[in-house]
Amino acid sequence: MSFLSELRRRNVIRMAGWYVVGAWLIVQVASIVFPAFELPAWTLRGLILLLALGFVPAMVFAWVFELTPDGLKREREVDGSRGVATPAARKLDLVVIVLLLGVGAMMLWQMRGTPGSAASAPPATTAPTASPPGAAVAQVVIDKSIAVLPFADFSAGGDQGWFADGLAEEILNALARTPDLLVSARTSSFRYKGSELAIPQIAQELGVAHVLEGSVRSTPQRIRVTAQLIRAADGFHLWSQTYDRDLADMIEIQEDLARQIAVAMQTSMDPQALSDMAAVGTRSVEAYQAYVRGVAAASRFDPSNFKEAYAHFERARALDPAFAAAHARAADFWLEQLDPTGMVSGVTGETAVRVAQAFDQRIDLAIRHAANEVDRLRTRLLKARRDLRWREAIELSRELLAVRPGDDDTISALLEIATHASDRELAKAVLDEIWPQALQREVPASTHLNYAHRNMDRRKAADLALQLLKRWPDDPELLYQGHRALLWDRRVEDAAAVLARWQSQVEDKMNWSAIPPARQACAEGRRADAEAILAGIDQHDLPQRWHLLMLLGRIGEANDLLQPLERAGNTYALAGFLVYPHFDPAPFPSLMAVLEREKVQRPPTVPLPFACPPAGVAL
Repeated sequence: MSFLSELRRRNVIRMAGWYVVGAWLIVQVASIVFPAFELPAWTLRGLILLLALGFVPAMVFAWVFELTPDGLKREREVDGSRGVATPAARKLDLVVIVLLLGVGAMMLWQMRGTPGSAASAPPATTAPTASPPGAAVAQVVIDKSIAVLPFADFSAGGDQGWFADGLAEEILNALARTPDLLVSARTSSFRYKGSELAIPQIAQELGVAHVLEGSVRSTPQRIRVTAQLIRAADGFHLWSQTYDRDLADMIEIQEDLARQIAVAMQTSMDPQALSDMAAVGTRSVEAYQAYVRGVAAASRFDPSNFKEAYAHFERARALDPAFAAAHARAADFWLEQLDPTGMVSGVTGETAVRVAQAFDQRIDLAIRHAANEVDRLRTRLLKARRDLRWREAIELSRELLAVRPGDDDTISALLEIATHASDRELAKAVLDEIWPQALQREVPASTHLNYAHRNMDRRKAADLALQLLKRWPDDPELLYQGHRALLWDRRVEDAAAVLARWQSQVEDKMNWSAIPPARQACAEGRRADAEAILAGIDQHDLPQRWHLLMLLGRIGEANDLLQPLERAGNTYALAGFLVYPHFDPAPFPSLMAVLEREKVQRPPTVPLPFACPPAGVAL
């Protein structure tokens, strides 16, 4: 009798199949159950090792012993001629079948909510009509891509939300510094705070292959942070870690989390580069706590919260004068004061000159104390943009993209600068390169669509808008940008459908909520409706009033509205209007001086194709 036949007779092969299938099923269940009870990561690794080590003893056991109707006996005590192995084999076959059914059930459970499954298909939505043939967007998820979800606050008092939000955002920022890792934007991933959607569905909507989720539990003396890296395709936990440390160790927790996740994602960075990427930038726990409180407050998008955030950043700067990230965040607050279109513009009441001085002081410190060359490039780029030194800003953007390819913030900055500088060739080249990737992720797609109709063929931009709105039919920002792109291509009926959906998603008092309906009214020849919308806008709402005056053809009044910015020396704010093809910089000497200095050949203004008909003229 051959050795293989003997293995079969003694049911060793059946036992091997039973063991492997059973072990796999145990590991799958443990990978789901262990994190739910916040067990340390080593417990799952220990279980896998234990099961692996148990394979050989199990096979030896199957060789030596035989299961008979009279119980377990040594193989040499069994009369093989009586066919005792047959009922034992049948029992093992039955066990294997049951285990395989368990495996199938587990796989079906893990597939719930994955792309294409009926159980998790999003509700049917009405997409804009007249979409070009084949306009549906095929989603191609990049393997090295990740979304960082807001961490849950499981503290007894529920008062550690600031640390949970701030920690998640800083981990996201650290991972975003990794060259070959695609990180979903914070504005996208943080929308799922408290969501009950399955991880695969969240990953599908964000266009990423992996999701990081976690929780924070804190007492006055101790802090416990748990994090899990999940592969979206099957819900498998690739990596998990629990930190149970003193509060003084929170800096090390963040740095180690970012480093370990980058390793688990198999990025190309060497250990030293990973450590630099994950570095917080301060060793002062008090400064770090103040900074994280500021990050959490700024994420709530409210003017009062921005002022609160600024106070925390100022405290962090005072506690550690070499804390570059705190200097940069504080500088960004002052830059927002110069932009009349921003939510927090003017909350300090300071003059434009004083605001610029405050920005310069903080951004110079951020540049001086930058932890690495990448952070130094970022802060230098921010200063060059504020100073309207576009040629320098373009070069800095290119340097950043050379070491951080695909960085959304840098790409957006480059598109804005190229548009300001009327460098349409550069903007078009950037758009052509990034669209395949941008089509897979919501936030960069809507941001880049903002520049598409300005720098690309308008029909192509409108087609892209319809494609994106098939992919994300309910995103307010994307609906806003898509509506405008359609009107620039004179697709008034399509734009009306998009406007109706946009209005169902936003509140009337939302920023710039008057502009889309006014655009649509003018495009449809309803001048009286646009006039009524203008009459309802607050007198101090400069950006909306300017847009409506331009729509109504009251160009002189629109220019007069911006003259206070010229007199205040706020050329930075005036430059923001250069992104509009129908804006004429000639009435603003300070802006003309910048255009001359930067050698910008601005093309003639382009009349709005959806402007209102003159008074008394009906379409």
